[in-house]
Amino acid sequence: MFYQQPPQTYVGQVKLRVTDLNRSIDYYTKVIGLQVMEEENGKAALGSGTDILLYLEEGKDLKQKPDRHAGLYHFALLLPSRKNLADVVKFYVLHRVAFGASDHGVSEAIYLNDPDGNGIEIYADKTDTSWKWVNGEIQMTTDPLDGEDLLKESSDAEWTGLPAGTVIGHIHLYVRHIGEAAAFYNNVLGFETVVSSYPGALFVSTGRYHHHIGLNTWHGSNAPSISIDEAGMDWFTIVYPNEDTRRIAIEKAKAAGLEVKQEHNRYSLQDPVGSTVKLTVQ
Repeated sequence: MFYQQPPQTYVGQVKLRVTDLNRSIDYYTKVIGLQVMEEENGKAALGSGTDILLYLEEGKDLKQKPDRHAGLYHFALLLPSRKNLADVVKFYVLHRVAFGASDHGVSEAIYLNDPDGNGIEIYADKTDTSWKWVNGEIQMTTDPLDGEDLLKESSDAEWTGLPAGTVIGHIHLYVRHIGEAAAFYNNVLGFETVVSSYPGALFVSTGRYHHHIGLNTWHGSNAPSISIDEAGMDWFTIVYPNEDTRRIAIEKAKAAGLEVKQEHNRYSLQDPVGSTVKLTVQ
């Protein structure tokens, strides 16, 4: 995945607080198709191939997050090929799994919610030479997915889960103010705007990807943050290509008056709505 490896800066992993670990593991393995890599003491790590993509931790007496909130909208699992997406869709159709679907011009995607209401996108990118740019902005759409055409690429074999090479392609967040979010994700963390014209949203990336991070205000300027006693996202990681690029981000964060927590060689900070972002290096 060219856009999810150096020299790009990208999203690597996500951790969720869940109300029932066994229920979540069952969902993420049987429906989403991830594999359990580690499990102990109310925690689990899931991924594909040899890569951990998602951490789950069961919280005692966690409350459900409010429907309208700031924080995670969805995290997105990027598949290596369109055929892989066709196989997922075929499995869902055969087993009557409910999902949403869209053609975004740059990608084809399906959408689901886990048992705690966390949004998940599973998608495949179209060839980047087909992406359209106008005045420095990539053109993304929200059109109906042509499922009939997609299913022509599905295999006859039984679906056994997401293939090796699946990665976190991007993350999409609810924020309160676009300008405030841009100041953090662009000016501090080093991303660049690729879409600013979409109503109530901003899309940012590195390396001219269609987006590594989506930001929207669709829950309003007074949307409450998710608290630690509610199910939802605990943190996500930003992966820098080297120590120098991470150091620049850390220095910019400190210059902006943001608190950067350090534990050994691990650094984390919070975005304007309180989402924890861990800054890591490939």
